[in-house]
Amino acid sequence: MQVNKNYAVCIFFILNLINENINIRLISLSGKNMIQDFLELKKHYQTALSEIPKGSFYHFTINHKFRHSIQVLRAGQEIMAHTPELVDISPEFKADAERALLFHDIGRFNETVCIYRDSLKNVEVAAGSNKYDHGFIGFDILKEIPQYNYLRLLLAVKYHGKMMEQVKASDLWQEAKKSSDEKAIKQILYIVRDADKLANLRVHKTNNHLKEDSFYKQLSPEAKKAGISSEVMRQFENHQVIFFPTIHSYNDRVMMVLSWIFDFNFRYTRELFLNDGYADYLLNELSLNNIPADTIRKLKDIMKKFNTSVNYATQP
Repeated sequence: MQVNKNYAVCIFFILNLINENINIRLISLSGKNMIQDFLELKKHYQTALSEIPKGSFYHFTINHKFRHSIQVLRAGQEIMAHTPELVDISPEFKADAERALLFHDIGRFNETVCIYRDSLKNVEVAAGSNKYDHGFIGFDILKEIPQYNYLRLLLAVKYHGKMMEQVKASDLWQEAKKSSDEKAIKQILYIVRDADKLANLRVHKTNNHLKEDSFYKQLSPEAKKAGISSEVMRQFENHQVIFFPTIHSYNDRVMMVLSWIFDFNFRYTRELFLNDGYADYLLNELSLNNIPADTIRKLKDIMKKFNTSVNYATQP
């Protein structure tokens, strides 16, 4: 992808790209094609909105995911600016990373429409279900557009939300390993994964979004108050990201987000998580939901020991 080194696009007019009064701050971008990329994202966003009645949960979800796309872009720019090995990256790399950040959830719009159509048939799609997979939907969309059909973008979009074990077992990962561009392909994936989590954490902390998503709404009253399951605790003790199918309660869901500490790829993201109140917010949620103080102390100790054991020199 050819990028003019001195070309920067200021998306000042982004507020005019959407119709839903979504407040987006000024964004400075590196790629000369980023206006085109915003318009591509806008097309999928507005197409989805046209099918969904205003005021519905699905309408809220689509608007939220548009905001989230911008928030992830900003978070990724922040990570790159604060990671020494990424500060002096090439303009081409930065432009490709920003494109992947912007497009990472492009499949969410169609996914939400599919779930809405199911609801009209009284078919409920459980949160975390694999019936519709936004990463795979986004991959299918982008690979059909010539300027977006390349591995730096496709791997990040398809697998940004998957467990790393699944990513490493994929054909795309194996293809990346054989590529002379392997390091850049993987770094962009890692940037998107960290930025996605960081943007979500900010919304969770600011708006208590964990109690607004579809998973929480589908929980029974008992599950909203149930404790941490033994399997979820076992995974956390083993420094594993909590596997979504093992989550059965609100406290389990909070634990899953807390376990993101084990999946962060950059020192900057992990230190923000620990030092800027995100971990404390999640631990407080557990405490408010009747998790004992000795369990909270245990979780803090596990995270502290893990953080001191990380060899940052090996981080991508």
